[in-house]
Order: sequence, then C-alpha cells, then structure tokens
Amino acid sequence: MVTTRRLQHEELPSVWALSIVPHIGVTADPSAPVPLPGSDAPPTTFPDLADPDRFFVQAGGDFLVADFRGYVVGMGGFRPNERGQAEVLRVRVHPALRRRGIGQALMRSLEERAAQLGFRDAHLNTATNQPEAMAFYQSMGYQEIGREHQLSWTWTLVHYTKIL
Repeated sequence: MVTTRRLQHEELPSVWALSIVPHIGVTADPSAPVPLPGSDAPPTTFPDLADPDRFFVQAGGDFLVADFRGYVVGMGGFRPNERGQAEVLRVRVHPALRRRGIGQALMRSLEERAAQLGFRDAHLNTATNQPEAMAFYQSMGYQEIGREHQLSWTWTLVHYTKIL
C-alpha cells in the first residue's frame, strides 16, 4: 500500500538519493535496493531539493513523497510559476517500483493539493529523451503545449499543461 504525504525533514537524504538515480529511458530496475542508500548532501543539479520547504512550501506550493512500507519511494513538488500555474517539478519514482501506480498516486495527490491551494491548472515539462515520461504525463491528461530546443541540447524540452 502506497500513501502520499508531505515530506518530513529527516527524509531529505532519501529524497536526495532518489533525485540522482537514472530516470532517462527505460529505467525500471527491480534490483535497486529499497530503501536506496541515503545521500549525504543535496544534488548540485537540483539546489531546490536542499530545502524543499523553502523552495516549494513557503513559495506557495507543496512537496510530497510516496511512502511504501515506511520508505520514501517517490517524490514530487509544485510551486507557482510566473503564469500563476502550479509548476510540477522533481517527480521521481524508485526504479524497483516503477509501473505499479506509484507515479499516478503521487501525481493525483500533487494535483489535488494544488487545487486545494487555489491553482486552476498545472504545468510541467519533460524531454524527448524520456519517452516513458512523455507517455505517462499524457496518460494523466496532460496536453502538450509546446517544445523548446537549444543547439547545445541533444534532446527537446516538451511543455505540458492540465486543467485541475
């Protein structure tokens, strides 16, 4: 049974570890240990994960985790963007537990929480080198609204929105 709830401070090492596991391409890995070994420091590529309370909750959003048997196995947050939408960020599911509905439960909880806070729609993005993520968000009702590419990128960023 998976439950979703707000991140607790003592779970940050688990969130940091989850944020750096591979998430591009076919990434389900049933051999990955549950729980993942905690990380000693926040990932430099995601500085907002150093203090999710400040960057998400205090900014007017929230940061949730998926809990499976007492372990953090999923995460995601949202905060207001410049258009007043709930900007969904840092969505991850433990590689050993992917394709079991955890991501769906987490996204539903994020969307419900955003609606409770008064957001009318959500925005997120993923990249063309993550076709599983693209298919997942589309299955959750997100509509593609545009693409962005830069010469230095080997992929294209895909923007999605959904009315809550």
